Amino acid sequence: MVEAVGTFESRGPGVAGMSSTLEEVQMQETLAFSETIKDLKTLRSQLYSAAQYFELAYMQEDKKQAMTKNLKEYAVKALVNTVDHLGSISFKVSSLIDQRFNEVADANLRISCIQQRAQVSQACMDREGLSQQSLVITAPKYHKRYILPGKRV
Repeated sequence: MVEAVGTFESRGPGVAGMSSTLEEVQMQETLAFSETIKDLKTLRSQLYSAAQYFELAYMQEDKKQAMTKNLKEYAVKALVNTVDHLGSISFKVSSLIDQRFNEVADANLRISCIQQRAQVSQACMDREGLSQQSLVITAPKYHKRYILPGKRV
């Protein structure tokens, strides 16, 4: 228990410092994730415009076989790029989820340490209270059956 308390206290700055750093980290993660989503949306619009371009070029072009080959190459590259972006997003989301699970596990460990410390403190207070009460109780000088009401000894 002493080791857990020591690591709990030496984890870093105070609660206020941790909350501001946590907020900064969350903002950075949100920005990185939103940038990846924006890249994916940009890729989507690029694919639509490329499809329109190839459709128009195919209608006007005499060399349809060369145009088809270029379209296939572009489609393959675009598909690979899209899958790469989706993989990147998937990795970021799963790493964020793993990080949150680890934070919850750390919080549960801290709560369990605090509960254990509270139980130990309560047990110590109960023992100390009982020992102090036993010191306060004074034993009677005479046994009760020898003391008669109204008579002095």
